[in-house]
Amino acid sequence: MGNEIIMSTKEQMIAEINSENIFYTSLKSETAEEKKKLFNAQNKADERLADHINKTLAIKDVFVEIVDCVNEDTGEVSQAPRIVLIDDKGVSYACVSVGIFSALKKIFGIFGEPTTWEKPLKINVKQITKGKKQMLTFEVA
Repeated sequence: MGNEIIMSTKEQMIAEINSENIFYTSLKSETAEEKKKLFNAQNKADERLADHINKTLAIKDVFVEIVDCVNEDTGEVSQAPRIVLIDDKGVSYACVSVGIFSALKKIFGIFGEPTTWEKPLKINVKQITKGKKQMLTFEVA
């Protein structure tokens, strides 16, 4: 107890909207058009990555943020990476996936970040299944 600060929900919301968002993106955000593209990638992707399993995508840009996920059974909140992959045509594909996050870390370690790529990186989206658990990943095409 002692020096605890208790905020109302309204105060928490105001503090949250004023806090600095932490994310990674390869998208430039200098012009109004670039800022619009970044916002749209953050806010609502064009498609779900899971709808493109066994398909090849030519990835040009990446956006990653950490989001809170609530377990529907237990109510427990955990954090997970939300990833948006943007192809060479500007189409964005979103997922919340530790598998895709892990694959991206490896890609960045080997190929560098997207800003250094000479051309879009072609990937094949894959799904790994173990019992009832499923995980997205990808391989370089």
